[in-house]
Amino acid sequence: MRIFFKIILFPISLILTIFVAVSTFLVERVAGLLNIVAGILLFGAIACFIEYFTGWPFGSPGSTYTLTAAICGVAFAFLLSPYGLPTASIWVLDKLDTLNEAIKDI
Repeated sequence: MRIFFKIILFPISLILTIFVAVSTFLVERVAGLLNIVAGILLFGAIACFIEYFTGWPFGSPGSTYTLTAAICGVAFAFLLSPYGLPTASIWVLDKLDTLNEAIKDI
């Protein structure tokens, strides 16, 4: 019976192995690009905060749209930073790899 399950689960294990390997490679490569984009977003959010509190360079402090843009910029910068989406995707890939190892141990 155990051999029967191994034969049935072999294609699933093979697909999971290839998917985890390719996805891990892509996540590691894209994380660097996302880090650059997060830095640009953070600088933009800091500029929006400066404009909101001081009014520089446009002269009218306290615009609600500027504060909203600054808060959204910081939130998106965090999501794109190495602590946001890349970490979550690596966690999911780790769980898929654990599932793959459990299938192989049957």
